[in-house]
Amino acid sequence: MANPGPATTVSSHPQGITTTQALRLLTVYKGVSVTAVGETVLPIINSTSYSVKDIVITNANNAGTSIDASATVFTLYTGPAGAGTGIKTTTTLTSNTSASVVNDLSPTTTAAQTAQNLYFRVTTASGNAGTVDVYVYGFDFS
Repeated sequence: MANPGPATTVSSHPQGITTTQALRLLTVYKGVSVTAVGETVLPIINSTSYSVKDIVITNANNAGTSIDASATVFTLYTGPAGAGTGIKTTTTLTSNTSASVVNDLSPTTTAAQTAQNLYFRVTTASGNAGTVDVYVYGFDFS
């Protein structure tokens, strides 16, 4: 008798990762400058209502060379210049000492938001020229 093939079937899960029950990437910005005080706009990806669950900051580097960004102080707000809701109020990246460090931060608020941009504001520069990558994860209610 011939082998009829594997005894398993592969199929898609009935609930896609983009449904409202999913924890997903809300915004990402690679190469946020920590060299000087300033602000970077992080556009929300395809959501009209969401709650931030995690803020991940990693890859502290300058042109591919690891840097120490641990002196960087930042905020994450729904409006420019620290206006709107403070998703993450004043925080120092104390553990971001190299490109391989992943800093997973909890938000200051988890209240539902509708702002279509988040503003990553460096209030104290790192002291070293370079950038970090910022990922914001949360629940999509739209």
